[in-house]
Amino acid sequence: MPSQLRSLREIGGESSAPKIAQSTSMQAPSFVDYLSAQVNQVNDKIVAADQRVADVATGKSQNLHEMMVALNKADLSLKMLTQVRNKAVEAYQELMRMSL
Repeated sequence: MPSQLRSLREIGGESSAPKIAQSTSMQAPSFVDYLSAQVNQVNDKIVAADQRVADVATGKSQNLHEMMVALNKADLSLKMLTQVRNKAVEAYQELMRMSL
């Protein structure tokens, strides 16, 4: 197999493929960076909701509506993140089932 690759390189030449210059100033964040940021945002919403619950429970705040909105936002964000995770796992499993 390596000898076949060498012969292909000799025929085509390694320099025959055009070089693509990437601009470092316009690079988009990687998928891992994006996913990490989303997980951190969901975590922040959960922490904020927990703080609102603690404030209402200890009497620091009387605003039940604000607490319920924060809880629902955190719940919805967590459900959405869970669905994204499930879809990513399904896609990975589908790739693993494919034959080469």
